[in-house]
Amino acid sequence: MLKVEGLWKTYTVDGGEIPAVRGVGFTVETGEFFTLLGPSGCGKSTTLRCIAGLEVPNSAEITLGEIDLFSSRQRRSVPIHKRNIGMVFQSYAIWPHMSVYDNVDFPLKVKGVPDRREKVMRALELVGLHHLEDRSATDLSGGQQQRVAIARAIVMDVDLLLFDEPLSNLDSKLRIQMRFELRQLQKQLGITSIYVTHDQEEAMVLSDRVAVMDDGNIVEIGKSQDIYLEPRKLFTAKFVGQSNLLPGEVVSADGATATVKTAIGQIATGAHDSSAPSEGFLMIRPEHIPMSWTKEELPSSDVNVFEGTIVSETFTGKLVDYRVRVGEFMFEVQTPLRPALEKENRVFIHLPPERCVMLPKDTPGTS
Repeated sequence: MLKVEGLWKTYTVDGGEIPAVRGVGFTVETGEFFTLLGPSGCGKSTTLRCIAGLEVPNSAEITLGEIDLFSSRQRRSVPIHKRNIGMVFQSYAIWPHMSVYDNVDFPLKVKGVPDRREKVMRALELVGLHHLEDRSATDLSGGQQQRVAIARAIVMDVDLLLFDEPLSNLDSKLRIQMRFELRQLQKQLGITSIYVTHDQEEAMVLSDRVAVMDDGNIVEIGKSQDIYLEPRKLFTAKFVGQSNLLPGEVVSADGATATVKTAIGQIATGAHDSSAPSEGFLMIRPEHIPMSWTKEELPSSDVNVFEGTIVSETFTGKLVDYRVRVGEFMFEVQTPLRPALEKENRVFIHLPPERCVMLPKDTPGTS
């Protein structure tokens, strides 16, 4: 559906050129929910705006279906109003002097579409606001205003839907509700969508695939589960979720397993192919580390079991966050709340081999 190649965008700051996007390229399949995930200033919103036509790239090849939206080679750029792309902004961008109905009707009215009411009411029904068509936009809650913005974006039967951090202004409970509704709506309509966010959990819940960005580059692209459980780059492991990163070196491997030498001793890992780094960091997520006050209670006491000392514990509601010192290394460990918390600081942790991932020392510029 969408193909982006060699996207470069720079801005002039104090007389110098600052690159915001550095040769980014990716494809999005028809009906796919694709997310650009990264920290503030990494270039994800600039990439989205270049696709929409709100920014002009320095160079790029951007194709939507059979249409070249922007082509440096052909010196072609399709105007914004002819791109058949809908966009939902972080700020809602709804007109306060209009009713709910008029906000959604506006893009149809501008294009002179006949018999608009049926289209408007269908869009409002899809977002659950058909009963509020006559209400002033200023009399809506934040979540309702965002629904109006979504209805306005889909009323035109667009080919591509773009979301620029649309839920960041909502409170946490409403954000969880809205991302569920947004995903259900996207699946129902089958609209190809690109979503921009810095919220890792939001990206995991919504996306078919995620592109992790940093400093104007795409670090890696993958399915949500792969990005979290088996990242290929150190930046991804650090940015997406929490992770323990233990420096290590592979000392033996047979394809199915590997042994990694670390400062706390040798650690067995799961499947290890020849392309994996021989030296770098061993990654394991805090929630994947079983912990017990007796060695016998662990799921496995045969391999990757280490004795440690609890340095601190923090109750977070769902889980208890522990900091456990093993040798000179501090592990982050997350476990469910126990009926009665033990007072002894001496514990044993198990690092399941299948959850241990070997990563390279640093991250190349692009994937």
